[in-house]
Amino acid sequence: MNDYTIISDTTPVLAFIKKNEIDILKKLFNRIFIPKAVYDEILNTPKDLGNEARILQDELKKKWIIIIEIKSLKYSDLGLGKGENEAINLCMEYEKPLLLIDEKKGRNIAKSLNIKLLGTLGILNLIKKKDLKNTDELTKNINLLVKKGFYLSSEVILSFIDNLKNK
Repeated sequence: MNDYTIISDTTPVLAFIKKNEIDILKKLFNRIFIPKAVYDEILNTPKDLGNEARILQDELKKKWIIIIEIKSLKYSDLGLGKGENEAINLCMEYEKPLLLIDEKKGRNIAKSLNIKLLGTLGILNLIKKKDLKNTDELTKNINLLVKKGFYLSSEVILSFIDNLKNK
């Protein structure tokens, strides 16, 4: 993953903050860039964000997560939320971006712009591939994410678990 500039939308970073496992992302990625809109979305998430805000602030101080203020948008209206829109636009400023994004519409737009992408479940697969967690631990991660309010369809969860067990 070191070949890529890692840019994240809100959901993947927030998923690991909520699971209190931001350190595992550090084992996968040297640095993560987020647009200002993603930072704002994370801080304005309505669900009990006291601890999450502190974790994000700590990572910003360490300069591992870096906020990028976008001056002008190449694609001003992609029909997405502000965070997704800015994250995709930020990708356009780098030669080899890897976008961390979960939302289906945003993923489809990013693919149409030839942006490589990885979602939260893809990150969990990468964790398994790198032997940072076993199948049982990753299954527990999915359960925790669902309990913390992350929406994942039953089909996506079952496919992910089948994929884990077949590796």
